[in-house]
Amino acid sequence: MTVPVAFRKKLGLKPGEQVFVEIRGEEVIVRKNNWRENLRLVQAESQAHMKKHGIKPLTDEELDIAINQAAQQAATRRYQRSLEK
Repeated sequence: MTVPVAFRKKLGLKPGEQVFVEIRGEEVIVRKNNWRENLRLVQAESQAHMKKHGIKPLTDEELDIAINQAAQQAATRRYQRSLEK
C-alpha cells in the first residue's frame, strides 16, 4: 500500500516501513507499526476473550508443565518417525 508523503511525515514513517491497518465500520485507520502496541492489543483482546468465556489463565508453573509436556511429545514423535525410515 502506498502511503502519501504527507501522511508518512505525520506518522514518522520511512519508505518501506510497515503500517498497521484497521477497519472500523466504514473507516480505515492507518497507524505506524509499533510491535509493542500490537502486543498490548493482542494481550487485551486475549484477556477480554478469556474473561468473556470464563477461562482462567495458567499459572507460571502450569505453563511450564504444559510447555515441557508438549516438547516431550514432539521429541517422541520425531524419534518414532526416525525409526520408521
